[in-house]
Amino acid sequence: MTHLPSAAVVAATALSGSGTATLTSARTEERAAVVHARTTGGDVVLLASAGDLDRLGVGSRVDEDAPVRLEVVVEAPLPDLTVPRAQVVLEGWAGLAPPSLAVAAMDAVCAAGPVADLFAQWPDARVLHLDPAAARLHWAEGCTDVPVEDLRAATPDPVTLREGHVLSRVDAELGERLVDLVRSMGHAHPAPGGRGAGVAGRDLGRVSEVRCVGADRSGLVLRCRADRPWEGLGGRCCGTGHEGAACEATTTATLRLLFPAPVADADAAVDALALMVVAATSGGAARCPYAPGAA
Repeated sequence: MTHLPSAAVVAATALSGSGTATLTSARTEERAAVVHARTTGGDVVLLASAGDLDRLGVGSRVDEDAPVRLEVVVEAPLPDLTVPRAQVVLEGWAGLAPPSLAVAAMDAVCAAGPVADLFAQWPDARVLHLDPAAARLHWAEGCTDVPVEDLRAATPDPVTLREGHVLSRVDAELGERLVDLVRSMGHAHPAPGGRGAGVAGRDLGRVSEVRCVGADRSGLVLRCRADRPWEGLGGRCCGTGHEGAACEATTTATLRLLFPAPVADADAAVDALALMVVAATSGGAARCPYAPGAA
């Protein structure tokens, strides 16, 4: 059975260049935008304006590191829809990348985006190395502390690294058939152990709109809309900011659709979804998705 990607994999993927990043000095709370990347060896590297780094008191000397906090916010790569996916927060020490890391650092930065554009924006840019002491992931499954050793060893998800390609292909090739696929699944239930676990699932038979908003080796994230509101999850919520509050009815639901087996790459993810669509619309049994985190 396919399992969700681990928190370490999700965090490592986010740190590999997707999303926007902000570096904060732990001493002064000054903040600056940075370009973030991750080497094949698991090192986190940053590219930033020398002026901004001087203001933060970071990266002034090769032999001196400064305490910092890096925040990376990841959204679905959709041109017309903002869907938060994850936030990674690293606390640790940052300094100029040592010569031994220079080649790997530049390779990582080059993979993150057009280097010519970056240096045109920051002609005085410096490359930093961030040595994390603690890592935390905020995602649909909740808030998770990620052991630094697990984060360093994790391999980024190859499908999520090309998520924009997947979402555009799904929209163009399968978008109109996703409603039938979701309707054929019957009900979506909250994730085991998550908020609302054990309560009645949502009837997917009246879904009127479905959009693919996320992809990884294990499956897809679908945003569904119904013409009439679903009732809340029932009982009392236990999620952050919802302690003791009743869940409100909503016309939207974010669902997690698992592949029968993990896929190797972005194109294989689209192919796997296409097979599921064909099976569901041909009368085959479709697998019920579940609603991650807040359901």
